[in-house]
Amino acid sequence: MKKTNEKGITLVALIVTIIVLLILAGVSMAMLTGENGILTQAQNAKEETERAQEKEEALLEELENKITGNSYLTSKGINAPVLKDNMELVTYDEETGEWKENNSSEAYDYVAGTGTEDNNKSKWANARVTVDGVDSYFVWIPRYAYKITYNNPENKSEGGTIDVKFLVGTSDNYYDENGELKEAKRAVTGHEDTTSDYYVHPVFTNNVDLGGWDSELTGIWIGKYETSLVDKESKENIITTETGDTAGDILLSENTDKAIAVQPGLSSWRYCTIGNMYTNAKGYAKNLNSHMLKNSEWGAVAYLTHSQYGRNGTRITINDNANFITADENINANTEQSTTGNVTGIYDLSGGAYEYVAAYYSESTSNNLTNNGSSLVEDWKNTATKKYAMIYTDTNTSLAYKLGDATAETEKWHNNANVFITSFSPFFLRGGYSFFDVDAGVFFFANYDGGYGRECFSFRMCLAVK
Repeated sequence: MKKTNEKGITLVALIVTIIVLLILAGVSMAMLTGENGILTQAQNAKEETERAQEKEEALLEELENKITGNSYLTSKGINAPVLKDNMELVTYDEETGEWKENNSSEAYDYVAGTGTEDNNKSKWANARVTVDGVDSYFVWIPRYAYKITYNNPENKSEGGTIDVKFLVGTSDNYYDENGELKEAKRAVTGHEDTTSDYYVHPVFTNNVDLGGWDSELTGIWIGKYETSLVDKESKENIITTETGDTAGDILLSENTDKAIAVQPGLSSWRYCTIGNMYTNAKGYAKNLNSHMLKNSEWGAVAYLTHSQYGRNGTRITINDNANFITADENINANTEQSTTGNVTGIYDLSGGAYEYVAAYYSESTSNNLTNNGSSLVEDWKNTATKKYAMIYTDTNTSLAYKLGDATAETEKWHNNANVFITSFSPFFLRGGYSFFDVDAGVFFFANYDGGYGRECFSFRMCLAVK
């Protein structure tokens, strides 16, 4: 007979067991997936790691930008600004109205051509340069090639468009609309047809005869405003007059208490001979290859201004300040006087004071050539220094012009007055001056004897930083 006391699992015990297992499973799921669960914490840790990695990569990219000047500019074939020790990139703070140091990728993206439809293309990089304790401001013009399309090829004075292609490094290569690498042409004679092909603007090349440098350049820095004179200690503007202790025709090497300033809201430096302007500009910052703006450099700015990366054909408003105050005192209120239509551009190129440029008629028989501009003439005789100036061997615009100098190629554009150099008046004036109306502008050119006897002659600085 079988015993009936054998042990087994009762229904109640089974139910209790299942309930306990469910509770344990619930606790385990909570531990895995709850707010503080293992899986949740693992996911959070992963996300924090990714954010930290992204931040680290961003910091590394920013550091690289500071060191090399690269943002996404290289991929676009646009050369980043070249800086030296006493230079710093700056961007404009609209709240304070000040230029502040900014070495982030944002500042490097303030280069013509990097904008979008919503953030316009006309943002140009700015730098602050400190020399003798005085701050000055310069604007970056990247190496480019250009092509002109005339509204009426039979009458070039009716204007046209200038299309710009930024070049890669110191090469002649550019990216077309399809992202394909193409090669621009080089000027040889200086009279090539720029309506049929893109030509490298000579100012960036090693062709000194056409206004270039002694080596290939990735870009140049142009004075943001006309040049002014200040007291070195107080930093106060020195108003140059025709006579008296503050007469403008001086050499800074002999007046060590005075210094150059390129700033807004100052009276431009006037009553100075072209020769002394030239010498003072060269002595400003030798480590930056500082010099007086040449005719070719004026042309490079004028063409970029007229292009799709500047005013896109719109004429610059004249600085009509009767006291020759740079930027007409207020860059915010006078953005239409800028090459970009905003505060990042270059001012005083239309109106303000006439601006002498380092270029002259070499066959002049007038004493004005040597009396007022001997420093230019002597430098041109020396291979090592001829890069600082340009010579023209004829007084006929169509015969003597040089590619990219904004004379014959763009003659009378925007109804600007055009009078070429002569034997008696062998030096170029650019931009017009404040009392002009339609005559003034980036395509204006005239001549004068190089003297200091008029109140309305000034000059502009340029840096060929390598």
